[in-house]
Amino acid sequence: MFANLCASKSHTMANVSFFLDKRTTLKTGNFRVRIRVSHERKSIFFSTKYAFDEKDYQKLLTGKNMNNDSEIQKAKKELNNIIEKANKIIEDLPIFSFDSFKVRFEQKGDRADLIFLLRDKAKQFKSLNKFGSESLYKQTANLWELYATEKKKSKFILLSEIDHNVLKNFENWASKLEKPKYSLTTISMYLIRTRTIFNDVIKLGEFNPSKYPFGKDKYTAPKATNAKRPLTIDEIMSIYNYEPKTIGENFAKDMFIFSYLANGMNMYDIFRLKYSDLKQDRFMFIRKKTGEKRPEQITVLLNVDLKSIIEKHKVHVIGSDYIFKVISENQTELEQFKATRSRISDINFNLKKIAKKLSLPLEISTYYARHSFATMMMQNEAPIALISMKLGHKDIATTQNYLSQFSKESEEKYMSNLLRKA
Repeated sequence: MFANLCASKSHTMANVSFFLDKRTTLKTGNFRVRIRVSHERKSIFFSTKYAFDEKDYQKLLTGKNMNNDSEIQKAKKELNNIIEKANKIIEDLPIFSFDSFKVRFEQKGDRADLIFLLRDKAKQFKSLNKFGSESLYKQTANLWELYATEKKKSKFILLSEIDHNVLKNFENWASKLEKPKYSLTTISMYLIRTRTIFNDVIKLGEFNPSKYPFGKDKYTAPKATNAKRPLTIDEIMSIYNYEPKTIGENFAKDMFIFSYLANGMNMYDIFRLKYSDLKQDRFMFIRKKTGEKRPEQITVLLNVDLKSIIEKHKVHVIGSDYIFKVISENQTELEQFKATRSRISDINFNLKKIAKKLSLPLEISTYYARHSFATMMMQNEAPIALISMKLGHKDIATTQNYLSQFSKESEEKYMSNLLRKA
């Protein structure tokens, strides 16, 4: 059995074997056992932790005269597993390449498993301090693991098992869960992350593009109907004129109005606003947005209300330049992220309390301020290019996603001008 293992196994002109590398003698006098992977007269090599002299290596190779030597027996078993792993990778690769093989061979875990790849992607984002993306990929992995457990009685799901039917079944299954309950928007976000994993492995040459389960005539992630709507000017003014009953309501109201008046600025950027950003009648900031390679600086005109909110909530802390006391200079990126998420949760909780009293949409959140800003600018007939610039978008198409339909009154006004009557 072991002799067959030592013989190289061919697959699509690629083969793998181990050998005793006598080119370099270790201090112990032994030689390192290495793995050789060959393809089209080229080879790459991988070291193992094992080293033997020629006599013991022959024992390992032939399985003879080991005399119950536990170390050699252990090495034999583990080298066996390494060769089997290498051959399995070669068999799984649609087109063999050394780069693709190396990624799979050196990677801990199973790169054929969607759940492992999702968690590995989450770790990559964590290393870049992109904790929002890390969380999304971890949540996606957790939901797929729950699906695999319920449907397959397993903790993994192979990429090769996933086709458009599996993806549709996953979508339907997730939409019927009660605890926790997932919206179609959330499920779509998870399936988009799943699609990214397939794109990644295809790019690395680890998956056959012909088996890609997404796209035309295959599976497309659901497009949720956006139940959210921008607030009307009357609803915005009702929040503006609201008399807060608690400290929490007071901060929530002011941060919502600040966001609305500051180009729909998100809370992450508001809480990172520094005194050094303020320039007389304006301030500038760079939007904190995952995936932005060259973020542009956004300018906000400081009106009386924005100045008033800053004056009301500003905090001077020695050694910190931040205006609002939500994060501090001495916190790590992760600590700042958690502190911001916690404060946003508090704000949204209090916004819902305010909304209930004012008969506003109960699903209101800080995001409504950004969406309402964009729509109100449009209804005030601001050029879409200006709205796009104020929102910090790279293209106008992104801006259009934020814009809702004109109000019924505006629609009637424009429709009535289609003909000129005497």
